Amino acid sequence: PILFLVSFVLTFVVLTWLAVYFYGEIALQEGLIYHFSRVDHRHNYSMYWYWIYLARARILSTTAGAASSSLALLGRFLLLPQAFLLAYSSLGMAPIQNQLGLALFVQTYLFVTNNKVITAQYFTWYLCLLPLCSSSVRLTNKVIRGLVFLGLSIVLWLGSAYLLEMQGMAVHRIVWGASVLYFFANVYVMGTLLQSIDRSPSSTSSSGTTSSLHKKEN
Repeated sequence: PILFLVSFVLTFVVLTWLAVYFYGEIALQEGLIYHFSRVDHRHNYSMYWYWIYLARARILSTTAGAASSSLALLGRFLLLPQAFLLAYSSLGMAPIQNQLGLALFVQTYLFVTNNKVITAQYFTWYLCLLPLCSSSVRLTNKVIRGLVFLGLSIVLWLGSAYLLEMQGMAVHRIVWGASVLYFFANVYVMGTLLQSIDRSPSSTSSSGTTSSLHKKEN
């Protein structure tokens, strides 16, 4: 864990410094700081999008400076649930030994699910980590039902979003309802995945006992 932490910090600091060195402060602003306050209601799977859409309309009716600061404050406020979940999942995943890939997948999945902006490319953030923990997750009936539930919620969202953005139909609340359904589908999938993992120390202790017995026999 210490080696991973050190390598992460060094990689992050060095790459960020190189970007600022070659491209100036705009690299830091556009590549990192902007995302802390980003609020965008278009092409957004997040259940927050409708709230952002309504808040933007009200805020923009004020002066430009006040509107910009208010939207930035709203974006930072929506980071609080993510910060809590990342801290809580870090403590929850700690007892599971030698499962760094699983911990990375769970935290990235939770981060994307609760993000204030979710577009289609965000799915690749956690899907690319799935092979690292595929051996730890069992494809149970609950997991399959959860994946079907998730797929249906995505189809519902895409269909209603097409009517809103491409056909110009006033189906804002239907899209928002699909976003809420998508959020709960993700929560259900994550719950079933965690339930399919054997986190009891019995398997570890039994394997250790078996290996010690083999040593004694030899």
